[in-house]
Amino acid sequence: MDHSRRRVLALTSSLSFPLLAGCTGMLGSGGGSDDDGASESGGGDSEGGGDSNEATETPTPTETPTPTPEPESEFLVRTRNVMDEIRWFGTEYQRARRRYLLAVKPVAETVAKLKEVNTLTMGDVEELRSKTTELAEFVTEDLAPHFELDAALRRGNNVYVRNFEAAVEQDDTAAQEDALNRLDVFYTRVTNESYLDQNLSAHPIEDPLHSLLMSGGGEQAIFGVSYPPGDNFTTQTFSDEYSDRASDSVRPHAHEFATGQRVYAHAHVYDAGHDIYDHENERPNGYIYAFSDGAVDILEDTQAWRERVGDYEPAYTNVFDATVAREGRVDHAYVVANRLVTGTDNDEQFAGVPVFLQRFENEEAAAAAVETLLSTTLGEDGTTSMANREWTRVYYDYDGPNLYANLHQVGEFVIATGVSPRPHRDRSQDQQWPGQLKLSWLGIEEPATATPTPQGDG
Repeated sequence: MDHSRRRVLALTSSLSFPLLAGCTGMLGSGGGSDDDGASESGGGDSEGGGDSNEATETPTPTETPTPTPEPESEFLVRTRNVMDEIRWFGTEYQRARRRYLLAVKPVAETVAKLKEVNTLTMGDVEELRSKTTELAEFVTEDLAPHFELDAALRRGNNVYVRNFEAAVEQDDTAAQEDALNRLDVFYTRVTNESYLDQNLSAHPIEDPLHSLLMSGGGEQAIFGVSYPPGDNFTTQTFSDEYSDRASDSVRPHAHEFATGQRVYAHAHVYDAGHDIYDHENERPNGYIYAFSDGAVDILEDTQAWRERVGDYEPAYTNVFDATVAREGRVDHAYVVANRLVTGTDNDEQFAGVPVFLQRFENEEAAAAAVETLLSTTLGEDGTTSMANREWTRVYYDYDGPNLYANLHQVGEFVIATGVSPRPHRDRSQDQQWPGQLKLSWLGIEEPATATPTPQGDG
């Protein structure tokens, strides 16, 4: 639908300031400690019956304690980590993968050279160790924060190098040959496509990003993520419990509709050639959320007389547009949360619920963005609570009909979710906060604030 036809009524972003005033990670408040200082005064009498002069000591000034800042909430820290990790994959992943292959190359070349040497010395051991150490430093600093990798890649003096060193020290040529062969096999294996797809994958991404997106509940989840600033980098995250790429294993994959939108929070066993038209498991409510280029769209069933997901077409495009605040914004991304259901015909295969993340220069800029949105494009419709966190219910015009969503500010972030043509007043609790969102990091419980018990005067 032509975006120019939209009349944006009201924008999003919550943060009930009275609530936030005491809420960690929103509009943080500092606490103070009691003054430990004390002042003394004293007097003395003169001996021998003379006049008594009372001398008062000057009180020793005490330093005013510096208020101890409250720790940031787990929810705010997790939101930062999620945004940082998505940004890394959207901007740094391809470069890091290329650099990794270049970093392994000197090790492999050194091993190949040493296999041609007749008499090996400790100098050869040190040469090899220097190359494996350079590789290990790169892996530890650039890759290990984002992937679970072999310990031998993260250590310069790894087991393969130590075995080679022992063989050279003992002048055991058979052991030297065996150690070099093992080095050759290992460093060849960690550069083949199978290893890269399994351990340095961005399609799907496994841990740690997948765990960061989870609330920690018992159910498994799958997430679609999109980072528009990174050339619309879009993929899914997936538990390594199901990471086998074999044809008879549950595998995450994307589906593209004829109109170009794509669904990523989706996994099951499938054969080659599987596409959207193989699915008949339509959504009970008739809507599917899907990524388009740099946005999220709502697709609607256009052929109600038959069961075929391929019939879905865009009904609402760029549905978070009215919640966009560009002043002071430094980053943004989308996440679609869904339960991991492995049945091919399960209607929850296409039940992902989107979240829109916007990051601003600081907490003040995020709060200003919320104020601007609520005074321009967004209307307010009360509040709702999830995980002991208050969200503002908002609505906005979409070329005639309204769309409704929930908005929240935490620290430097403004988060929007729950976007739907269904009004807040007509939503059940499960529709307002579906289980898919509770499985995501949005479901991390905020510690309940204890209400002080009033005390009498005695």
